[in-house]
Amino acid sequence: MAKKVDVSFMRFVYSDDEWVREVKEPTGSLLIVDVYNKSFGPTEMLATHFQNYFFDLGEKVGLRFVRAERDKLKHEDVQSVPLGSSAPLFLFYLDGELKEKVDGPIIPDIKANIDKYAPVLTKE
Repeated sequence: MAKKVDVSFMRFVYSDDEWVREVKEPTGSLLIVDVYNKSFGPTEMLATHFQNYFFDLGEKVGLRFVRAERDKLKHEDVQSVPLGSSAPLFLFYLDGELKEKVDGPIIPDIKANIDKYAPVLTKE
């Protein structure tokens, strides 16, 4: 049996109000949203990768992760995932602005977008 990955660093979004608060508000960090359909659940195969990115890069770059259940949200970015689809969609936001989309669990594309958009944190 596979070991469960700690996803406590991720936020979960189940309503449009939470979407606005977690995704659309500027934070100075790159936000990666894993959009999934309820019947298939979030992309567990990438949870380990996300955990590694978060803990390996977290002190160097601004990086946050959110999982959003498509079935409960009306935002147009989320609605691009067809109801009942097993394929996830990964959305990349910087300061509330959508920068990129990755259709499916394509790890090299996800990592490339982290490298491209995640702001480097400055030490004071």
